[in-house]
Order: sequence, then structure tokens, then C-alpha cells
Amino acid sequence: MPPSHIKTTDFNVKIVTNPRRVNITLKVNATGVSLHMPPQLPMDIVHTLIEEKSNWIKQQLAKQPTPTPARQWQQGETLSLLGQPYLLQLEQKSDAPKVILSDNTITLSGRLHRIGQKSRRKALIDWYKQQAEHYLNKRTEELSQITGLSPKSITIKTYKARWGSCNIKGDIQYNWQIMQAPAAIIDYLIIHELCHLLHHNHGKEFWQLVARYCPEYRREQAWLKQYGYQLTL
Repeated sequence: MPPSHIKTTDFNVKIVTNPRRVNITLKVNATGVSLHMPPQLPMDIVHTLIEEKSNWIKQQLAKQPTPTPARQWQQGETLSLLGQPYLLQLEQKSDAPKVILSDNTITLSGRLHRIGQKSRRKALIDWYKQQAEHYLNKRTEELSQITGLSPKSITIKTYKARWGSCNIKGDIQYNWQIMQAPAAIIDYLIIHELCHLLHHNHGKEFWQLVARYCPEYRREQAWLKQYGYQLTL
């Protein structure tokens, strides 16, 4: 088994393996450095690649924006839903935690004086997952009618390094955190996964199919690459 991380003098590299992957990809973003590879790849090749790309990695890290400060889950913090900003409001009540969406606020109510940051975060994440369950199922059905591509099943999951996936059986999984992105970005993700029902790779025919239903997919890709690190709760 490859290690989960490789430490160098100047940076750490997160190792992400996938048995379906046939190549090796090095990524640098605001969250750090990650190397995506098939699990059977010899580690001497990995270490050589990291050493050869060391200067490039350091240059890319220097270009990254300052990490977003950790949330405190306090009154007035900004949350995002479908790309729109909402102010977090806290309301003291004598019942279990509950989340309510209004025109410009997301209100968390309940016995807030008895619960800490972890419990507040969990209540809001549970709410986001509910939003994702409803919206992503509905929007996938709508885009399935347009594309003629229908998944066998849809599952809402928590991923650290991906926004969605589609397996050979036709099951699609979405990362619920994509609900913070603009609707056009979510549409691109859905179309991307639907197209994998027909093409289980990222070859020329796959991207041609994506472009048929999402002509601006390169713009959406660039948005996710630049701002995706901010979609974290």
C-alpha cells in the first residue's frame, strides 16, 4: 500500500490512489499538493516525479490564495447556497437544533447555549445534505431528460478530493458540498457524471459529449479549480 503522504523539506504531498486510474496526476491548489495515481505504481517513480517537479510545485504553491479562515459558526458568518451568500443567524430556542432558509439568511435555532461549534457545524452540514438530496436528484432527473442519460441510482456522499463519481454499473455519487457552488457549476458536474454513463473515461468522445450539453464546460472546470477549495464547511 502506498503511504498517505510524502513529506519533503518544503511541502507535503497527499497520495490519492484509485484502482480505475491508469495515469499519474500532480495537483496543486490552495489546500496543498496531491498526487493521484494507480495503487500499483512503484513508489520510486513517485519519488522521482516529486523531485523533478519540486521547483514547479513551490512556484504553484506561492501563487495560491491565502487559506480561508476556519469557521467559528458564529452570528453573522457568511454561508453559500447555489452560489448565493447568506448570513448565518443564531436563534436561541428551547428545542432541538433546526435550520431555516430565508431570503438572505440561514438561521440555526435551538438550545445553542448547550452546544458547541462541532454540534452547530453538524446541524448545518445535515441541512446541506438534505438540500443536496432534494436538489441534485431533481436536477439530475431534469438533465437526464435532456441528455437521454439516466443513472441507475444517485447517492449523496462526503468526498475530500472529488465532486462526484460514476461507476461502471451506472451509479452516480455526488459530494454534497457542491451545493455551495453556483447552479451552472452544479449543472456541469451533473452533465459530467451523466456522460460517464456512456464513456467511462476522459477521452475525446467523452469531452465532445460533455460539450454538447455544456458548451462552456472549460469555464466551469476553471471555476472549480480556482474556487473549489472554498466549498468546505
